[in-house]
Amino acid sequence: MNIMKKMTTGGVTVEKRKNDLRFKKTKQTILAAMISLLEEKNFEKITIKDICERAEISRSGFYLHYLDKYDLVESYQKELLDKRVNSFVHLPKNNQEEQLEDSLNFLKHDGKILSLLISKNGSPEIREKIRLILEENARQNIIPHIDLANKSEMTDKYLAVFMSHAIIGCLQTWTDTGQKESPKEIVNFLLQILKIKFV
Repeated sequence: MNIMKKMTTGGVTVEKRKNDLRFKKTKQTILAAMISLLEEKNFEKITIKDICERAEISRSGFYLHYLDKYDLVESYQKELLDKRVNSFVHLPKNNQEEQLEDSLNFLKHDGKILSLLISKNGSPEIREKIRLILEENARQNIIPHIDLANKSEMTDKYLAVFMSHAIIGCLQTWTDTGQKESPKEIVNFLLQILKIKFV
């Protein structure tokens, strides 16, 4: 763990303060500030000063939680991934539609920062990282259940790439246009893409 994450305040380590109610509240305020800022401007243009002013906290208050804005996003992503994001593509063979819809509902209501990081105001670097996670999970958990004629290592590779780009593209457009469609509508559209047959 980074030294800055172990620093003490009044003899109490940050690690121990993670369970403190005030500590948790400040963290939630910081995340809310990031959401608000991402709705207004590009991630790369957001500064620590912006976050602190929007959250109405001091810079030292911010640094008790994160090293910088990238650490904020990394920490947020890890927590979210541990909870639910892998369920986007980590779906069992049965009942995929219901679980994918549930994941989109989670993204819309609990994964707001992730949604905005995928959007046009997000970071291309972070967006690509998320896409690679989707690609790998598609390769491991979805493609083995897809019946393709003349299936090979090459078709699996390009299908995983196609699916990850398709999902990221749909999610970005969905977020950029205000998530007007319901998660169910988006899921139905994604499933239709996988069933397309050219004539």
